[in-house]
Amino acid sequence: MTRIARTAATGGELDPAFLAWSSSFAIDRRLLPQDCQGSIAHVEGLRRAGLVSAEEADALVAALAAMPGAVEAGTVVLPDDEEDVHMAVESQLGRTLGAVAGKLHTGRSRNDQVATDLKLWAKQALESIERGIDRVLEAASRWCDAHGEIAMPAYTHRQVAIPVLSRLWIGGALQEPLRRDRRLLLVLADELAESPLGAGAIAGTTLPIDAAQTASALGFAHGPRNPIDAVGSRDHGLTLVFACARIGMHLARFSADVVELSSDGLVKLGGAIAGGSSMMPHKRNPDLFELVRGAAALRHGELTALLGLMQGLGSGYHRDLQHDKALLFSAVDGVVGCLEMIALGLGHFELVEDACREALIEGDAVATDLCEALVAGGMPFRDAYRRIGALVNATRTAGRRLATLDAADLEREGLPATLVEHLDPVRAAQRRSR
Repeated sequence: MTRIARTAATGGELDPAFLAWSSSFAIDRRLLPQDCQGSIAHVEGLRRAGLVSAEEADALVAALAAMPGAVEAGTVVLPDDEEDVHMAVESQLGRTLGAVAGKLHTGRSRNDQVATDLKLWAKQALESIERGIDRVLEAASRWCDAHGEIAMPAYTHRQVAIPVLSRLWIGGALQEPLRRDRRLLLVLADELAESPLGAGAIAGTTLPIDAAQTASALGFAHGPRNPIDAVGSRDHGLTLVFACARIGMHLARFSADVVELSSDGLVKLGGAIAGGSSMMPHKRNPDLFELVRGAAALRHGELTALLGLMQGLGSGYHRDLQHDKALLFSAVDGVVGCLEMIALGLGHFELVEDACREALIEGDAVATDLCEALVAGGMPFRDAYRRIGALVNATRTAGRRLATLDAADLEREGLPATLVEHLDPVRAAQRRSR
């Protein structure tokens, strides 16, 4: 087959093995809807510039608009031996429309074409991630309505530290980080405001095509400010993959909490999300949360790979950039899937209230409250710190815990009996979680 993106000056036909190895069609065919969308806007620009007739434009637009649906339905099959989806679209138009298809690429390069396709795709990806975050936040809010007033341990160094109500835990472990991630996506939206279409191969075109109009037709704020930057920049891709990596990390940290709380018997997992063992019939494993925790490593890898891909490239377009799409697709698909699973998981786990209270008692979680009560009564902090530390040691040596003491026990240790008001870990959690 003669390639439409080659001339005699290119040097003849590509070696079939090299073509098969270098083709990106298997990956970037996912950009078919965006490629057709961008091409329709480009055709309208050609129409306004008088570079195609009204009849030619109508034929091209109709064929481009129908192609994604026809491919999805299987009535049109794009050949898989093309270099990329862009050439596959143009070749298909040539088969159906004839010579007019040769006018489609007027004033355009694959360099600005792929950059535009990728930004159009990234806009949709951004919306998917935002919806995923919103679903998790809604599920977390419902979880708080059902379980948020249960007292549980807050941990430092993975040890019982201080009593809190569970809404404070889930707010800190999940809701606040995701709200920050939601705001981070506003930066990405700003980076997606510029359309690369019109930048051509690297320096625009001398033809009278209005890039501002094509940008507006595609929902961008403006056309390319600088054509060299427009075709070579993947900053929006880096921001997108970084956002996916950070969201993935936040979901992983929350998942790590759930895994450990489950291991400690403080969380009960519903059968809808708990994994079983192929050998041990009694197991109820936190598979969903472990898989989300592990997926964060994949997001880190994609970010590192994309940074490495861009490192050392000069300005403008380079074929190296062909590899960016697989990383972007994987990062977005991965994080959207994890958001979906966390939203699901939040509907199928609950705290075991009695076990949480027992953990607070066993961990002497009210120690800091006792210390601060002494400070409120006028004692210097370090004196109070040492006095309560001594009380914890004496109590544990006796095989007891702080929450089991009464006023007489406190007075025997030379402490005010009023500290008894601070021994209940549930009340301590309520005071701290107002």
